[in-house]
Amino acid sequence: MPLAPIVLFVYSRPEHTRQVLTALAANELANDSTLYIFADGAKHDADAEALKNIEETRKVIREKQWCREVFITESVANKGLAGSVISGVTQVVNKHGAVIVLEDDLITSRYFLRFMNEALTTYREEQNVLSIGALNFFAADDAVSDTFFVPIPDCWGWATWADRWQLFEPNPQKLLNQLREQGLISKFNLHGAYRFEDMLIDQIKGNVNSWAIRWQAVAYLENKLTLYPKHSVTKNIGFGAGGTHGGNDQYTGKIKFAETPVKVKKLLVAENESITRKMIEGYREVTLPSQKAKAKRAIREQVKQLIPPGLSSLYRKARPHKGSSVMWAGNYKNWEEAQKETSGYEDASILQKTKAAILKVKNGEAAGERDSVLFDKVPYSWPAIAGLLKATAENDNKLNVIDFGGALGSSYFQFKAIAPFGAKLQWTVVEQPAYVDPGNADVADGVLNFAYTIDEALQNNKANVLLLSSVLQYLPNPYGFVASLSSYNFKYILIDRTSFIAGNEQRLTIQNVPSSIHRASYACWFFNEEVFIAVFKNNYQLIADFDSHIDYPSKAEDGAKLYWKGFLFKLNEA
Repeated sequence: MPLAPIVLFVYSRPEHTRQVLTALAANELANDSTLYIFADGAKHDADAEALKNIEETRKVIREKQWCREVFITESVANKGLAGSVISGVTQVVNKHGAVIVLEDDLITSRYFLRFMNEALTTYREEQNVLSIGALNFFAADDAVSDTFFVPIPDCWGWATWADRWQLFEPNPQKLLNQLREQGLISKFNLHGAYRFEDMLIDQIKGNVNSWAIRWQAVAYLENKLTLYPKHSVTKNIGFGAGGTHGGNDQYTGKIKFAETPVKVKKLLVAENESITRKMIEGYREVTLPSQKAKAKRAIREQVKQLIPPGLSSLYRKARPHKGSSVMWAGNYKNWEEAQKETSGYEDASILQKTKAAILKVKNGEAAGERDSVLFDKVPYSWPAIAGLLKATAENDNKLNVIDFGGALGSSYFQFKAIAPFGAKLQWTVVEQPAYVDPGNADVADGVLNFAYTIDEALQNNKANVLLLSSVLQYLPNPYGFVASLSSYNFKYILIDRTSFIAGNEQRLTIQNVPSSIHRASYACWFFNEEVFIAVFKNNYQLIADFDSHIDYPSKAEDGAKLYWKGFLFKLNEA
C-alpha cells in the first residue's frame, strides 16, 4: 500500500504541537511515512510573548525525527492558517498525488495513518469521493457502520487526492453565487441546523479567513462526498486556554476514539441519509448560534451603514464620545466646538481597509462594498440607481459622474454591475489626497479615476451628474459647499444617505458608536429638510425625493426623530 505524505501546519503553540507530533510518531506507519511541517511566520503586530511562542514551536518541530522523513518550511511572513493550508496542501499534493492533513491541535489515534492510507487507496479511483475525514462527533453508536459517506468534508484531520484538490475554489463570492443559483443553500445550511452560508458571507466580508468553508462549498457544488469512520481517529485539543476555538469543548464527549484499527471495506459511494440526519442533529446540538448573537451581528451591520465614506474602520480604534452609548449626542453651536469633542477622522488603517475591500469587489471576490464593509449581495440604493439611469437615458446612453467623497469607488462598482448595455460611462471620484494616488494606481480601470478637486475632475470629465452620497452631513460648511456648486452647472445633483431631523431645527451633533460595537466619534449635521431643499432652489428644481432606508437608530438622545433621505435635483433651464 503506497503511503501518502502527511502535512502538519503549526504556528505558536509549542505544547499543543509537541502533543500532536508525539501522537503522530506513535502511529504504526509513522516510521515509514514522510512528514512536511509548515511553520507560519509572525504577524506584523506580534508581541514579545507571541514571538517567543513561535520560536518555541519551531524548536519543538526539530526536537526529534518524528517520521521517516521530515521536511520543515518556516515562513518569514504570516500567511494565516487559510493561506498556509491552501499553499502547503497544493504544493505537497501536486508532488505526491495524495496528502494527509493535520493542524497543531489534532491528536491522532495510533491507527490514524493506517485508516487514512487504506481509505485513500480504496477510493482513489472513485471520483465522487472528495476526501477522507477523521473526526466524527455525530454518529458513533453501535448501529452505525464502520465507515460511511456524508456531504460535509472534515477539517479536523483529512486527506484527499490531487485531482480532487484541483477543484478547490478560492473565490467565496463565486461559490456563494453558484450555491444560490443551483438552489443548494438549504442543503448547504443542513436545512437550518447551521447557517454555513453565513460563514461563506463572513469570508467574503473578510470577517473570517477559512479554507474549510470554501472546500465545503465545493463539496456541495460538485456533489461529492467524504468518507468518515464511526470511531474517530483524531480528537481536537484546541479548546480553552491557548486554543484557537475558545469556549467549552462540546465535541470530545461525543466521539469514540479508535482504540483498534478502523475497518475500511469498500462501500457503494452514496450518501448515508440516516447518518446525515444524525449529523444535522449533531450540529444543531453543538454549534447552532444563539438568536442573541445573530441579532447582535445584524445590529452591527445596520450601524455600519450610517458611516461616512472612508470612516468605518475608525470605529475600531477611536474613543467613544465621553463614554456615551447614545448614537448622536449634543447640539453644538459650531463645527469647531463639536470637533474638539471628537476623536477625529485621521486613521492610517482606514485607507488600507477600504482599498482591500474595494479590490475584492473589483476582482469579483465580493459582490459589493460600502465604507470597507463587504457584502455578498450588492447593496443597491435603487432610487439613486434610478436617478443615474434617468441621466444616462437623457444623455444618449452616456453617463459622466463626479462622485464627491466617494472613497475608492463603491458607488461606481454598484452601478457598473447593472449599467445599460452599451452605456458609455466615465466616473471620477473626488477625494482627500490620501485616496487619490492609490485609487489611480490600484483601483482605476479606464472608466473610474480619481481627482483631488472638482475642478481637476472636470478637466477630463464633462460630468452631467454630481453624486453626493453620505457626505454633506460630514462637511464643516455644507451649505457653503452647495453654494459653490452653482458655478459648475451640473445638469443633475444626486444626493443619497443624508441625515435630517424632524421639526424646525437643524442640529450639529457628535456621532458616537457604543464601545460594545466599535469605537468612534465625529461631528455630524442633521439638516432641516425644508431649509436644505431651499438652498438648491435658486439653480435647481427638485425632481424626486426618496427614503434612504436607514432606520437604526431613528431618534436622538432627546427623542427627536432622525431620518435619512435622498434627492434628485435638475438644473433649471436658462
